[in-house]
Amino acid sequence: MQPWIKEKQIRDSFTMEEDYEQTAAVLIPLVEIEKEWHVVFEVRAHTMRQQPGEISFPGGRLEKGETPVEAAVRETCEELELDSSQIEVIGKLRPLATPHRQLIYPFVGMLAELPTVRETDEVDHLFTVPVSTLLMIDPFHGEMEWTMNPDQNIPLDRLANAKAYKKRVIKMREPFYEHEDYIIWGLTGKFLTQFIQRIKENVFKPT
Repeated sequence: MQPWIKEKQIRDSFTMEEDYEQTAAVLIPLVEIEKEWHVVFEVRAHTMRQQPGEISFPGGRLEKGETPVEAAVRETCEELELDSSQIEVIGKLRPLATPHRQLIYPFVGMLAELPTVRETDEVDHLFTVPVSTLLMIDPFHGEMEWTMNPDQNIPLDRLANAKAYKKRVIKMREPFYEHEDYIIWGLTGKFLTQFIQRIKENVFKPT
């Protein structure tokens, strides 16, 4: 009897290539102002369907055929009204997953000049914070709770550890950065924490 499933069929079902479905990318933009480096933040337009008025970095979902870094640059160009020649990507940070299981790849880039974009469909306005100031901010932390509520299609009575999934509460520790009238938190705050830690490791390392 010939095997129903052949080895080649199994091998052809998998690949080592990256799968960027349900993936997004952001850029942490840096710009030099009066000989001091600043991080550029967006305040999202209040007419946006998702997260109106919140503080973010430019970014969005990948388009077909794009890599994360290409998407980060494209989205930054669109949102900040820049040309790609005005952006130099200098590195990347650790990707993070959203509660909706979307993976977001963060990159760090230097801008040739401070954008002047204001009150567009996506951006209400921009503001900057000196990197030296961010290094001195001590964020406060809070916990966000997410509750898992299994629907009627999940056979809880047959699961070995059903109690662990019935109305399970997942707690996520969130950093909150205060600067003037702004509060930076959420994924933007988590990416900012990574960014600050990388800078601190180099600025304050023993010589």
